[in-house]
Amino acid sequence: MSISVQKLKAYGLQKESLEDWVSRLPKKILWTELLFSYFPIDKKVFGQQMLARFSLLFSVWLAGLLAYSLDGLMMPYITNLQIYPILFGTSFTILFGSYMMQRELNRIVPRFRRIPKLDEVQFDRFSERIERYSYSFLPCLFLATGFVVFLSGAPAEFQRGLAEGFSLHVIWDLSYNFFVQLLVGTAVWWLVSIWVTVFLISRQPLDVRLSAKTVEKFRGLSVLALWLSFGYFVGLSIGIVTSSAGVPALSLLEIVVSPYLFFIAIGVIGILLPFYNIHNALLRLKKQELLAIEEESEQLLQQLDEVLAKQPARQVGDRAIAIMAQTTAIMARLFGLRAKERHVEAAQEWPIDAGFLSKLMGMGLLPVVGRIAQEILLPV
Repeated sequence: MSISVQKLKAYGLQKESLEDWVSRLPKKILWTELLFSYFPIDKKVFGQQMLARFSLLFSVWLAGLLAYSLDGLMMPYITNLQIYPILFGTSFTILFGSYMMQRELNRIVPRFRRIPKLDEVQFDRFSERIERYSYSFLPCLFLATGFVVFLSGAPAEFQRGLAEGFSLHVIWDLSYNFFVQLLVGTAVWWLVSIWVTVFLISRQPLDVRLSAKTVEKFRGLSVLALWLSFGYFVGLSIGIVTSSAGVPALSLLEIVVSPYLFFIAIGVIGILLPFYNIHNALLRLKKQELLAIEEESEQLLQQLDEVLAKQPARQVGDRAIAIMAQTTAIMARLFGLRAKERHVEAAQEWPIDAGFLSKLMGMGLLPVVGRIAQEILLPV
C-alpha cells in the first residue's frame, strides 16, 4: 500500500514539475527560436544567430556521416550531392526565415492598428486570435507528418527497415527526412499564417477616410503580402526545379504551360483575394458616402426652394436680410457638398496600385524562369 502511495506521489511530483516547466516556456515564440534559445548565444546578434543555425545543420550532417561510416557507407554519403542543397540551402533558408519571422511577427498586427474599426478590447482579442495560430507548433507537426507519409520516400525506407533491420544509416535517414519535412511544414504554416492574418484584417470593418491617397494606408499590408508571395513563389520554384531534375522539357511551351501553372494561379489569386475584400469594403463605403451626399443635397435644395418662396418681392428690412443670409448658408453648404462629392468620386477603390501588381506578376514568373534556367544551365 505504501509503495502505491509513493508511486502516486512521485507521479504527482513529475506531473507538477512538467506543468511548471511548460508554464515557464515563452508563449510568443516559434518552436525553432525556442530551440535556439538554449544555445549560448545573444538573440539580438545576427551573426551569432546565423552561426547557430549553420552549426545545427552541420551537426545533422556530421551525425549522418557517423551513421553511414559505422555501416561502411561513408563514401556514398559524402558523394550524395542531393543532401547539400537541401540541408545547407533550403533548410538554412527556412531557419533564417524563422529568425526574421520571430522579429516581425510581434509587429505585424499592431502595425495595422489603424486599419480595422475596432475598440481596444476587440483589437486585443483579434491580436490574441492571430498569435494563437501563428505560434502554434501542432499545425507544423501535422503538415510534416503528411509530407513524410505522402510526399517522401520515408514509408518505403521504413518498410525496408522492417524487412532488413534498422541499421544506423536507415535510422538516420528516417530522422533526417522527418527533420527536413518539419522545417518545410513550418515554412508552409508561416505562409498560411501570414495569409490568414492579411485575410482576417481585410474582413474587419475599416476605419478609412476615402481620398485619392487611400492606397497609402494599406502600404504596410501590401508589403507584407509581397513578402508572402515572394516566399510562396521561391518555394514553388525550388519544388519545380527539384522535381524536374533529370527530366528534359520538350519545348518552351511545355515549361510555360505546365501543371505548375495551376499553383502559380493559386498563388496570384490567393494574394489578391484579401485586397479584393478590402476593395469591396471601400466600394461600399464610397457608395454610402455618395448616397449620403445625394440625400443631403436634395434636402438642401428643398430647403432652398422653401426659402426662396418666402422671399418678399421687395428685399428690404430685417426679414429680407435674414432670408438672404439663410439662402447664402444653404448655397455654401451645397457648394461644400459638391466639392466633397468630387473628392469622394476621385477616391481610390483599390488598396493596391500598379506597382504592387507588377511586382506580384514578376514573382509569379519565378517558377517559369527557374525551370528555363535549369534547362539552360543543367541540360540533361
